[in-house]
Amino acid sequence: MPAFDILCPADQRIPFVFNSPHSGRQYSKRFLASSRLDEKSIRRSEDAFVDDLFAHVVPLGAPLLRAHFPRAYLDVNREPYELDPRMFDGRLPAYANVRSIRVAGGLGTVARIVSENHEIYRHKLPVAEALHRVEEIYKPYHSTLRRLLAQTHVTFGYAVLIDCHSMPSSVKCQATDTRPDFILGDRYGTSCSSDLTEFACAVLKDMGYSVSRNKPYAGGFIT
Repeated sequence: MPAFDILCPADQRIPFVFNSPHSGRQYSKRFLASSRLDEKSIRRSEDAFVDDLFAHVVPLGAPLLRAHFPRAYLDVNREPYELDPRMFDGRLPAYANVRSIRVAGGLGTVARIVSENHEIYRHKLPVAEALHRVEEIYKPYHSTLRRLLAQTHVTFGYAVLIDCHSMPSSVKCQATDTRPDFILGDRYGTSCSSDLTEFACAVLKDMGYSVSRNKPYAGGFIT
């Protein structure tokens, strides 16, 4: 199976591109053998079945890019080289971002942990392994996403990216101490027009859902 694919409508009829970067569930035997976690525990960082939940956008006329590789193997919602030097045997390249908040939390481009601080690997990884994942999967994934957005922009004059994720059932908003049905993250108004976010928020609320904006998730590298 390829690392990722695109579910394409016969004819793109709307200026939307949907992306599911964290729902991959193809765990190779080699990757599992390198992990101290069992086949169930290692899936804790998945946005499980989010690609299936959003698959209905395709017959509506929008493409859906979906990862098949798991987030625990490679996180494309990070900078390409957010890497923790403690994880690797050898020296990382000088351009690696080794001091980001995500790296400190164990959730860099090549993650050290899955949720709840479960360490993934039995031993340190060769630096070449991390760079291989970036070159062979990360860069082609982002090239594909950029191409989809560019094609949509040419066709419609603008493009809207919906980056699709899920969240733990324990997540609550601090202000209300309640669990929202949807969290709309637009990087605090920097990744798209606030009018669009406000419209989406109003539509969801009119449908009876509770909605939070940017808290606790404002969006990652992709948005």
